[in-house]
Amino acid sequence: MDRKPSSNPGSATGAPISAEEQAVLQAIRGTSYGAVEIVLHQSRIVQIVKTEKVRLEGAPLPS
Repeated sequence: MDRKPSSNPGSATGAPISAEEQAVLQAIRGTSYGAVEIVLHQSRIVQIVKTEKVRLEGAPLPS
């Protein structure tokens, strides 16, 4: 589903997007296949873990 970006990305809550939230968005947008894990401590983002899959189609299997 394609959505048009909002002129105010924080408009859902009325608050502007923080630097930490922006980093999460960049991690998501920069990942084609994989996972983005967000680690919270007392409701604050303290770590972003990005795991990306790389598929090697047609690569020979090890013998």
